[in-house]
Amino acid sequence: MAILAKIRQRTLVLILIIGLALFAFVISDVFNNNDTGEKLPNEIGTVNGENIPLRKFQNQVEYGMNISRGSQSTMQVVNAIWDEEVRNTLITQQLDELGITIEKDEIWNLLITSPNITNNPLFKDEAGVFVEGRLREYVNNLEANQDLTPQNKADYQNWLSTEQYTEREAKKALYYNLVKAGSIATVKEGELAYRMENDKVTFKYVQIPYTSIVDSLVEIRKSDVQKYIDNHKSAFEVKESRDIQYVYFPEVPSKSDEDGTEKYVEDLKAGFAAAEDANAYATEYTETNEAPSFTYKTQLPGVTADGIMAMEVGDVYGPYKVGNQYKIVRLLETKQLPDSVRSRHILIRFTGAQGAEPGLTKTKEEAKKQADSILAVVKRSKSKFADIATKMSDDTSKDKGGDLGWFSVGTRANLTPTFREFVFEEAVGAMDVVESPFGYHIIEIQEQKNTQKTVKLATINKQVEVTEKTLADLFTISSKFESEAGKSEDAFLEVAKASSYEVKPVNKIKELDARISGLPEQRQIVRWSFDEETEIGDIRRFSVGSGFIVVQLTAKQPAGLSSVEEASARVVSILRNEKKAETIKTNNASFKTLTELASANGTTVQQATSLSMVAPSIPGVVGEEQKVVGAAFALDKGATSGLIAGKSGVFMIEIVEKTPAAPKDTYLTEMNTLKNQRAANATNSVFEALKSAAEIEDNRGIFY
Repeated sequence: MAILAKIRQRTLVLILIIGLALFAFVISDVFNNNDTGEKLPNEIGTVNGENIPLRKFQNQVEYGMNISRGSQSTMQVVNAIWDEEVRNTLITQQLDELGITIEKDEIWNLLITSPNITNNPLFKDEAGVFVEGRLREYVNNLEANQDLTPQNKADYQNWLSTEQYTEREAKKALYYNLVKAGSIATVKEGELAYRMENDKVTFKYVQIPYTSIVDSLVEIRKSDVQKYIDNHKSAFEVKESRDIQYVYFPEVPSKSDEDGTEKYVEDLKAGFAAAEDANAYATEYTETNEAPSFTYKTQLPGVTADGIMAMEVGDVYGPYKVGNQYKIVRLLETKQLPDSVRSRHILIRFTGAQGAEPGLTKTKEEAKKQADSILAVVKRSKSKFADIATKMSDDTSKDKGGDLGWFSVGTRANLTPTFREFVFEEAVGAMDVVESPFGYHIIEIQEQKNTQKTVKLATINKQVEVTEKTLADLFTISSKFESEAGKSEDAFLEVAKASSYEVKPVNKIKELDARISGLPEQRQIVRWSFDEETEIGDIRRFSVGSGFIVVQLTAKQPAGLSSVEEASARVVSILRNEKKAETIKTNNASFKTLTELASANGTTVQQATSLSMVAPSIPGVVGEEQKVVGAAFALDKGATSGLIAGKSGVFMIEIVEKTPAAPKDTYLTEMNTLKNQRAANATNSVFEALKSAAEIEDNRGIFY
């Protein structure tokens, strides 16, 4: 009774506890369901019934994305990690089935020979030598103190991950070594490989190309294509796919946005014209600071060039549009400048200067003093300039006596401002010390060409941006299209045509595709198209950051074999050539010599010299003709073949000479080469072989 009384006293507490428990249960279901209410799996996939945990996989993807720093898309990282997980699982299963394990001692031996560990200062003594005991003590401390702080726990988990990674890599290496050990080659096979490369055959031939029969004369029926597909099923297997069509509503400035930006810049003109310090005024009101420098007419936008060049100092020109900006400019100064300059220099670098050697100890003051001293010498005797540059300059131009060649209007932008101002604005023969980020330059201007008027401008610019109103209008327009496009079966195309929207079809989208033609990565659209709840004809609008896309699912293709229509592009030409070969053989069956065959078909007898099985390319024929060359090696000298259907046409050949390769005392080199090739091929292909034989459930498309 006392217990019941206490329970009654705690009724509110119990209700709260039960309520929280139910809430937790519901919430856990929410987080484990998709937006259709269907329960999601707890694994990213299974390999022969063995789960690949979802949470672990997600952590690996997050880590991989951090490592890639934007160089790879999410799906690229997901696919790489998936392949690695499947590979590791399959190999572990194979080793477990064979009863082969990696012992802890072996893993430890691998750890203490890993450069990542042996080069870690934590595990080295005062002499910089790796000490195994320090590593063992570190690991023991991690394990003993793992529960003291969250950081300790994380450090210990990181070590366990290192051990697991080492074990996985050891298993892969062990398995691959076993596979390589089974890749053998015999001396006889080595000899065969040698002969295939070095046995030579020379033959005369007549070719009747397939192009001699017009394609339209050869009928290929759908049943022919279907029969070919059925007889070559492995070559025509296709994955499940989807077809969509979409209209893209890009987030771009409207006419109203442009007009508003132009007016904003227009309103600055009066203040710009009246400002005592035009540069300061421009800096205050411009978005992109454009430092004033003398500009040539050819460097100005074509439609504005004449107007700007005709201004008087103090005048303001604009607004005018360049790209996605509106600009106004005020003329500060005009000057007659050459458009091409030839100069030479001697560069003296100092510590910290751009491009300075790491071991350079010369101070900036010392470099300036040296440059001034050199300037005094070359001013007295210009003939010494090249010799001093060769001996003392810290620039690659010293090999040419400091000669820098010609700088033009197009290349002057590559020069630092101080260097550019000196060589273009001073007169021919001028010589002085000029400082730049690279050091001190002793410069001499040697020649100048095409002096012309240039203008120095202060510039105010304003980027045309998408306003909130334009975004709201875009949302309304795309929503309206989404609504109207779903009213009937053909409404999508009809409404798009009526509104002059471009409809773009995309076919054969695979479940794990990341990109859609014409768009950036759009996994959300791919996932929607493969959702079981999405039916053909369904329409949905997506926000894609750069606008809105209204998408319609137009077809679902199940996994299986290619349709006749899909396969025709590949198959028709094959079948057509087969039928042409039959026709050519029938029409020329009575001819027994090359001369007769050539005469009847208006062609000539040609010769192919010293061909091998490894290089079966016949001169004058596009591509390799393995069947023809193979037939030549099967015939005796002087023999004439029948009609042979090759890749490019029908052939008849007559053997002129067969030259066997000189025999060797041993074919061990060829045998070892063949063995190594097979081992490499086995290593590369074993994963695909294991994967094709495994039962794999892949849930990547659900979560990514």
